[in-house]
Amino acid sequence: MTATPATDAQRRLLALAQHWAATYNDDVHRMVDECYAADCVVNSPGGSIFGRDKLRAVEVAILEAAPQRSIRLDSVLFAGDDSVVVEGVVLNGADPKYFSPFCAILTVKDGKVVRDHTYMETHRWPGLKAAAPYVVRGGLGTEHARR
Repeated sequence: MTATPATDAQRRLLALAQHWAATYNDDVHRMVDECYAADCVVNSPGGSIFGRDKLRAVEVAILEAAPQRSIRLDSVLFAGDDSVVVEGVVLNGADPKYFSPFCAILTVKDGKVVRDHTYMETHRWPGLKAAAPYVVRGGLGTEHARR
């Protein structure tokens, strides 16, 4: 289910969410560069990522461990004109049984994600061990322990 955007800002949020998913699936470097602000903060259970460069390193580690991974968006909702909530699943073409639901709350400023709170089963994601050097342990609620 995707909510119908009520404002131009929400139409831009929807376009960003769709571009975010498409580039995650096709070119993770573009996703990071085109969708995230340089000083973005990404929080998830167990860890936080501070900045686009560290986010890129994490995404590359995941991609190397699961080159056939992809996401499917199932729902896009709006929280005002600056945040979008996306729900979906991570799939892995190499393992048809792999299915990991997620929910991401993306806060956007000047067309880029500045804060990403993603709720997911991080222990199930391949490549996270290799990504550990780029993640500050603690996750959601620890963003003040920055960098």
